[in-house]
Amino acid sequence: MNHPNGSLERKSSFYFPLLLLPPRKRVAMEALYRFCWLADDISDREAPSAQKRTQLRALGFELNKAFRQKSKDEWMVQFQDVIRDFDLSREPLERILKGVTRDLKPVRFKTFRELHAYALQVAGGPGLASMEIFGFRDEAHRVYAENLGVFLQLVNVTRDFKEDLGLRRLYFPLEDFRKFHLVPEHVEGGNSHWPSFVRFQLDRAWGFLAKSRSALSSRQRAELATAEAIAAVYVKLYQRLYEYPYTILEGKRSLSRADKLLSVAGSLGRSLLGRVLP
Repeated sequence: MNHPNGSLERKSSFYFPLLLLPPRKRVAMEALYRFCWLADDISDREAPSAQKRTQLRALGFELNKAFRQKSKDEWMVQFQDVIRDFDLSREPLERILKGVTRDLKPVRFKTFRELHAYALQVAGGPGLASMEIFGFRDEAHRVYAENLGVFLQLVNVTRDFKEDLGLRRLYFPLEDFRKFHLVPEHVEGGNSHWPSFVRFQLDRAWGFLAKSRSALSSRQRAELATAEAIAAVYVKLYQRLYEYPYTILEGKRSLSRADKLLSVAGSLGRSLLGRVLP
């Protein structure tokens, strides 16, 4: 099994938000990120589906060993320390593996219900595991984490539409394309229906962010500076895509380092203010 190494890359949307954590939790979050990255990398690499399925199954076996504190795999030994120290639950991590395994076959969701279920796996799973590392296990924080994860994933799906289509992954529901009179494989720059389609997807994503925020009080959210900073980075990306929907058709779009830093700084300021206000 290939092993991820090194710390989180600066180009990641999570790099600067994780710097807000104390060292012990930051190391744990980086380990969780690497587990997600490894699963995603297996799914995305150029290899026969049967081979990738075998590798994901092997990763699942190692994860099971880690929960019994019996893994001998060089990297998983590090992650099993995180599992032990933070008493991580098995189900959120298994969600991640189920989600990336779904990507081994061509994806062509017909309804939003299918996309939502997928987002709860690949983004809700990491969100729930993150909450446990942050120290929260109650239902309100679970609702916050799952809905925030869905928001992040829907923004990702919007940003990566062109790239995903090249991988035979159509996450946007076919029912939505019909609604806006679009054919996925034939959407070109300048198509007058595209901006409305993109904004419809982003408005739906925003609804999940609103659900996430309403699950906790402003003071409770202030205690989640890292999660709120990640949300702030994605809100900036959301705004960029909303304003310039045609750039999505030009390929993957990302924020500059300055955009990410400003988003994190603004979020940190709001979190600090939220801790002192009644």
